[in-house]
Amino acid sequence: YVLAGSGTRGGSSGSPVLNKLGRAIAINAAAMDGTMHAFYLPLHRVKRALEAVKAGAAIPRGTLCTQMAYTSFPEVLRLGVDQEFVSKNVLGGEIYANGTFTEATPPGGLLQVRRCIPGTPAASALEAGDVLLELNGKSCVDFVQWDAVLDASVGKEVALVLSRGGQRREVRLEVQDQHELIPHTFFELAFGVFHNVPYQTAVKHHVPLKGVYVAHSGFVFGESVKSDAVILEINGSPCDDVAAFEKAMQSIPNKEYFTVGWMQPKNDTLRRMTTSQAKMLRHWCPTRSWSLDPYASTRTWKPRCSNFVEKSENTCEDDEEDTDMTGKDDAVEEAAAEAAGNARPTKKARKVETALSVIKPALCNITFRTVQQFDMELVLDGENMENDIVCCKGTGILVEPEKGLVLTDRSTVPQLLGDIEVSLGEQSWSASVLFMHPVHSIVVLKIETSSSASTNGTGGPFASVKTPCFDVDRTLEPGEEVDFVGIGPNDKPTSLKLEISEIRIGNFQARWPPRWHESNLEAIMFSDKSNNRTISSGVLCDSKGAILGLHAVTTIETEEGVVRVGYGIPSGMFVPCLEKLQEGINKGLPCSLTIPSLEVMFKGSEIMKLRRLPARLRPPAAWLSKLAAEGSRSALRVSTITAGGPCENILKDGDLLVALNDKVVTTLRAVEATLWELAHGKASEAEKAEIAVELTVIRGNKERKVPVTLPLLGSDGSTRLLCWNGLLLQEIPRSIREFGGTIPKGLYISQTMLGSPAEASSLEGDFLLKVDGHPTPTLDALLQASLAAMGPPAKSGDAKLEQAPTENPGEATSVPTAFAAYGLRSAHIRVETSDCRGRRFVRPLQPDPLFWPLTELKQDSEGGWSCREYDEAATTAAGEGSS
Repeated sequence: YVLAGSGTRGGSSGSPVLNKLGRAIAINAAAMDGTMHAFYLPLHRVKRALEAVKAGAAIPRGTLCTQMAYTSFPEVLRLGVDQEFVSKNVLGGEIYANGTFTEATPPGGLLQVRRCIPGTPAASALEAGDVLLELNGKSCVDFVQWDAVLDASVGKEVALVLSRGGQRREVRLEVQDQHELIPHTFFELAFGVFHNVPYQTAVKHHVPLKGVYVAHSGFVFGESVKSDAVILEINGSPCDDVAAFEKAMQSIPNKEYFTVGWMQPKNDTLRRMTTSQAKMLRHWCPTRSWSLDPYASTRTWKPRCSNFVEKSENTCEDDEEDTDMTGKDDAVEEAAAEAAGNARPTKKARKVETALSVIKPALCNITFRTVQQFDMELVLDGENMENDIVCCKGTGILVEPEKGLVLTDRSTVPQLLGDIEVSLGEQSWSASVLFMHPVHSIVVLKIETSSSASTNGTGGPFASVKTPCFDVDRTLEPGEEVDFVGIGPNDKPTSLKLEISEIRIGNFQARWPPRWHESNLEAIMFSDKSNNRTISSGVLCDSKGAILGLHAVTTIETEEGVVRVGYGIPSGMFVPCLEKLQEGINKGLPCSLTIPSLEVMFKGSEIMKLRRLPARLRPPAAWLSKLAAEGSRSALRVSTITAGGPCENILKDGDLLVALNDKVVTTLRAVEATLWELAHGKASEAEKAEIAVELTVIRGNKERKVPVTLPLLGSDGSTRLLCWNGLLLQEIPRSIREFGGTIPKGLYISQTMLGSPAEASSLEGDFLLKVDGHPTPTLDALLQASLAAMGPPAKSGDAKLEQAPTENPGEATSVPTAFAAYGLRSAHIRVETSDCRGRRFVRPLQPDPLFWPLTELKQDSEGGWSCREYDEAATTAAGEGSS
């Protein structure tokens, strides 16, 4: 590089540097911050490359995998270089034509070996500090000459004469093509990108050109391996290149754990190999190997599908019948007690049952994982924001052992889209969400176990676990103590005494971007001395182990950051849901549990303050007396009305709800109980889609009776999404509608993927409204418009994706065509979006169907997720795989 005092800054890189005759003499390449210094790239290699491109020839680039440094004459003389050689051969010799130096500006030093890439032939022949005297029989003091000789000698040997400690040494090395050392293939697995260790990484961090570089760790490796790492082993076997890595990944069944040995070159503490465990989760997106011919004129990337084994020969389910999930710790304790009794013949102490000992056999450790791209309902802390994988951990309780149903909260499983793992004792299973309560932090999981154990009379893997006992009749009071039972920070069961400070309507914080949050709950709050901010989800019990409630966790944003706060949900709020779910399962029906909701958020208004309002605003005295007669100190005041809900344009902020069907209500629990009885009580009709109810509200000083028809809400969360040009789209969620206001008819933009066409086009807004003038109110509308835009299948001769070799004839291994006719045209599409304020935006977008195809993620009735990519004919799909 040429150092110049031009003062150029970022944004001018690549600009030509002209002389006074208007001729380009260099390219502006870089600048030094805080100075006027700029660095110019000489044109000798640029000119050579341009001439080769014009001639349609290849542009080889030679390398010895060695870094050379320009070292001054005084320094090399101190290192033992002969003074006579410098005077006669360098200063007195022929100057390389068109090089850096001229007779007017002679060289002032020699080239010295700085370092060689480990594991290369140069690393064995050369040493740091060697001074180059000659290259192919001629003295070489110029990088221009060095580059020219190596570029012309790719695949051949060059002769080097070196000075090492004053001794003259001759070495012959084969020149490698640097293009071949730059990855031209990469492997795509579950949003992860992997390729061979690049030449630049090996040079910068002094690591061998061996192993698999992790460009993005993705879903499979995100929790155990950092991006920018190098994978060295898979299941103890060396993994020297991406081909070996792909073969290793193909041999691992889906959802099976495996070991990975890796190191991180840029981190001095992680340069040694670290062994971690990862879980195969390839069903989230198609798995492909991509290749590029660096010498091809089109330079088109070609994808190829990878084949995988589908069944594991050794899974935890194989040993379910021989696994007793309970009694292990107790047996150990009893054996120790018995041994102690034999050693000291005293009266055997009676074993005292505690809440922990009763609940412990049914206590589960739950791990939820998802990638950052799938963030739809997550509230991220600093640690999770920095990782490719978002991991949430919490406690679950096995509420129906025979069916494998587990109860937990939404801080542990915040959304449907993710991988869920349930551990009980020494075993673990995959699980899926059976039901996610739309209003409260209540989630019911279904453990995925083999059906053979339950059909052969053994009762399944949890047959020995007793069903927990729930107490729904007990009324908790402030000042009482309850036992918290859950999984502690060390992943072991723990118990803690919590003191109830109050039971009140929780003021749960809303967030932006919109996320689900708890609402309409008379929550059990705990005193500060209980220190429940350090514990996760769990259950609240009495001293005998009867479950009184669910301990849930929410987060609030403060000036100090995100703070976790625990609260209790009484058993009466979720036990009816569990019973209804079990009833449907026993009948062999899919999950059809529905929750009646007014779609209104309430706050409490103290009756004492209502009495002191002005006459025109004061509720009628008769109603205040009725509310007080119920023993309540407050009334239910409307605070937020969900957009598109049954009470929109009927109720107003500030209205007081005093009765349902002429039954006085003063608590949120009474409201939910009344609506539940209407929807699911003995007198209710089966298979209802909605219920009618009459609301009695007080607006100002007037009573109003309002009939409304309430929808029955199903399980919360999106079960279907589209990834369209890098936008992750879903139907508008309830969390958006809860903010009120006018919600446009469009699709909600959950995420914009990095590097996608949507990001490149700088799309703004929160909702996708139209594509090329076609409205997109639903996912199906967008899907139809996109498939229509793809046009007919590609004609013969168009670029196609390669077929993966397969050992099983007839096995589907093709991936969709590259949308050649659609993707190679330069036409843009017109995209209309809007934000939550109602502002509209219009931007052009150029699709890239090769790298960003139209992809659908869908959850089936069993909770499993599958991924589908559409081809331009809209008749086939590739990369399909169910969880």
